[in-house]
Amino acid sequence: MTITAQKLNEVANLLGTTDKNVVFSAVLKTLVQAGIEINVAFDMLFGKGAYKQFAGEVYHALRAA
Repeated sequence: MTITAQKLNEVANLLGTTDKNVVFSAVLKTLVQAGIEINVAFDMLFGKGAYKQFAGEVYHALRAA
C-alpha cells in the first residue's frame, strides 16, 4: 500500500498547511502510532525501498563525519 498525493493533500487540508515536512511528519507519526513499523510506514509514504536507501545514506553520512 502506498500513500497517494490525493491523501497527502487531504492531510494538508486537515492540518491547514502547505508545508510538506509537516504533512510527511504527521502521516509517519500517525502510521507508527497505529502500529505500523517505521520502515514500512516510510516505504508507504516515499515508495518501496525508500527506508533502506535513506538508512544507508544516513549511515554513510555518519561514518564520514
